[in-house]
Amino acid sequence: MFKHFLLFCTLLLSANSFSQNPIGTGNLSDGFKIMRGDTKGTPFLTEDWYVGYGIYENGETTRPQRLNYDIHGNNLVYKVGASETVNKLLDTNFKGFALKSEEKDYLFTRLDGSKFEKEKDQAKYYQIVEAPSKKVIIEFTKELEDPNAGGWTSSMNNTTTAEYEMNTSYYILNRNGKYEEVKLRKNSVLRTLGDKKEQIKAYISRNNLSLDTPEELLRIVEYYYSL
Repeated sequence: MFKHFLLFCTLLLSANSFSQNPIGTGNLSDGFKIMRGDTKGTPFLTEDWYVGYGIYENGETTRPQRLNYDIHGNNLVYKVGASETVNKLLDTNFKGFALKSEEKDYLFTRLDGSKFEKEKDQAKYYQIVEAPSKKVIIEFTKELEDPNAGGWTSSMNNTTTAEYEMNTSYYILNRNGKYEEVKLRKNSVLRTLGDKKEQIKAYISRNNLSLDTPEELLRIVEYYYSL
């Protein structure tokens, strides 16, 4: 999938910039340190850190760096050299980013909340299932489940450590050109693509699709748009 990287760079959806002040150098080492306390799990997309590239709207990319996505804080973060210090990128002009691992390539685009059927409060990064198509995207969220959140009294009586929990949501581009959340289930997809329900049902049956992967979901949505 990573061979589509350059094409992906030029096809990223446009979105408004974050409100932070960008420094605009294109260097992933421009940032500041992120400090976090001890918790179970990680606020990041992956446990491991991979070579990553920030992508600008014109398709230009930053130099390679150990990059990750702080899902909980909605920030791109990096590590410099052998340092284990996590830094937040201050440059907010990126329209997407890519991470390349030995097993899997992650391609993300940044979308404004207005792109969704149920409008969201902020712009953030969403994974593209398979470039260059952006008809199916994946949202990752991480909530910090903190048993001590009730205050000092509960903290005294609770020794359980706070833990990050990952949630995954799937969105498809609906008939109105907006992203709408669906489940990886036939009935959920048919409700969203209801104007061509019978054709979609026949396509799923004809191709023995079980709809248990986002790749199969993309096949269905691409077929929908071909009708």
